[in-house]
Amino acid sequence: MSKMILGLLVGGFVGIILGAWLGYTLNIGRDRRIEFNEAIEPIRKALMRGEYINEQDISILVAKLGRDSKAVLNTYRKVYQPKMNMSDAILRKDIYGRLTCTREEYEHAMKLKKDAMTSLLVKCKHR
Repeated sequence: MSKMILGLLVGGFVGIILGAWLGYTLNIGRDRRIEFNEAIEPIRKALMRGEYINEQDISILVAKLGRDSKAVLNTYRKVYQPKMNMSDAILRKDIYGRLTCTREEYEHAMKLKKDAMTSLLVKCKHR
């Protein structure tokens, strides 16, 4: 009888410890998700409006998230920035600020911008 009670007590104690650890772990995961979603929201909104994202916006994101921003930073540097720079090079302007490119060049530049923004937006999706 006493072995049975001792077994129940040990099992209950182990269950409480395991439950507390699991709850703590899940709580930390939820908090990290909330922090990530709050940090990327300004970038997501700007991308959805079609606004340009600069290095300062990404630096703020890196400062807030640290290692969690690695995928966004890599996509910004390897995909977004080169495509946006190429698009800006295609869209030549005269001294009055008017475009001097052909219609095909303009369409190609707009496609590059859209692809760049889409690739960064995919990495900035909510968790």
